[in-house]
Amino acid sequence: MTRCLIDLRRPARWWLPALLALCGLGASSIAAAGERAVFRSQMPDGRVVYADEPAAGAVRSARLLVEPHPGDPAQALAAQRALEGTRARLLQQGQARSLKLAELDRGIAVAQRELSVAQSAQTDGQTVVEGDRQGRRFAPSYWQRQQFLAQAVARARLQLDALRAERAALQ
Repeated sequence: MTRCLIDLRRPARWWLPALLALCGLGASSIAAAGERAVFRSQMPDGRVVYADEPAAGAVRSARLLVEPHPGDPAQALAAQRALEGTRARLLQQGQARSLKLAELDRGIAVAQRELSVAQSAQTDGQTVVEGDRQGRRFAPSYWQRQQFLAQAVARARLQLDALRAERAALQ
């Protein structure tokens, strides 16, 4: 009777290390596809040798990653132009973002002033003036004024919170 090394009655845990090893190989091959490794070896006499593998007898060796460059000058020029275009686009986006942040800062300052004005108006509106009472009770106009002032404070808070959230999203 032949004996199987893998017991099929137990949960399959043997495949996890193999899967992790394959994932590691896949990730290293993806990284290696865009880069090339070169070794810098320092020899005992002080010379520095660059090669595809560490030099035998080297005092110190370091692995260097070199990005590939196109062999065709036209491709290199096209890549350089694409890089310059990307740089210009990123600078333009950065300037637009800075302008938007400055605009939001001004809007936040205005919204803070509007909120403080609304809060002070709400505080001032709580004082009882002539015509706010009907006997011992407050008149409906007093309660309507309180409700209107509270809504004004809530609107100012919402506007300020929206501006702050928009600014936080840009940072």
